[in-house]
Amino acid sequence: MEGYYTIERWLAFFFIYSFLGWCIESTIVSVSKRKLTNRGFLKGPMLPLYGFGALTIIISTLMVADNAVLVYICGMIAATALEYVTGAAMEAIFNMKYWDYSDKKFNIHGYICLKSSLFWGFLSVVLVMVIHVPIAEFIDSLDIRILTAVLLVIIVIAATDTVFAFKKALDYQKLLAYESMIKKELSEISERLAEAKEAFTEKATAKQIEYFSNQEQKVERLRLELDAAKEKAGKLHKSLLKSFPSASSKRFGEAFEEIKKYVSTKKQ
Repeated sequence: MEGYYTIERWLAFFFIYSFLGWCIESTIVSVSKRKLTNRGFLKGPMLPLYGFGALTIIISTLMVADNAVLVYICGMIAATALEYVTGAAMEAIFNMKYWDYSDKKFNIHGYICLKSSLFWGFLSVVLVMVIHVPIAEFIDSLDIRILTAVLLVIIVIAATDTVFAFKKALDYQKLLAYESMIKKELSEISERLAEAKEAFTEKATAKQIEYFSNQEQKVERLRLELDAAKEKAGKLHKSLLKSFPSASSKRFGEAFEEIKKYVSTKKQ
């Protein structure tokens, strides 16, 4: 395998392997669920984690590409490290764990597990010793001007898709935070009303009646806002669960599970 590629060729490899990764993941999930499923963070047919994973594997095995055992070990370590960093970074940014191996044996913080790492090792051998050679030869055979033009178009499309995907993820996070805030406020109002009822005399004054009326109106308004937030979050949640069935949220766990239940109820 060549030890050097131009930037254009590295970009071509990234997009090709992102697409192949999407094909693999979407096929597996679609077959298991018996319906077409678009797997991944983006709308388009791309799984960037696989693209970055492939590049990481190729780079980490450049010096040992002819040794299957070393390719397995180096590729497994490099890809596993990338999966951990990506999972941790996405949870830090979006307060969401987009994949969770917590129920798997020998996992670390739910981001990586032994089974996944072993798979990365196997994939490394197949990638480096079987798949990458013809792909590299094909890319090398293309006219650099044509390749550059195609890449520019793909980059614009992928960048636009990424921006919208990030916005959707951030919107979902904001809705979960908003729902949590409303539920907390409703709980505090209920506690205050309970305390006030105990403190007030049997014959409520006009001021006391006005207080109860205002609080009840506030509760009603907050409940309407909560329902609206659930409706908006529910639409985003459907898309999220289709792509990441094992997604979870530690920070907004209660709100996340409530939206999940809400979406499930709406289906019935």
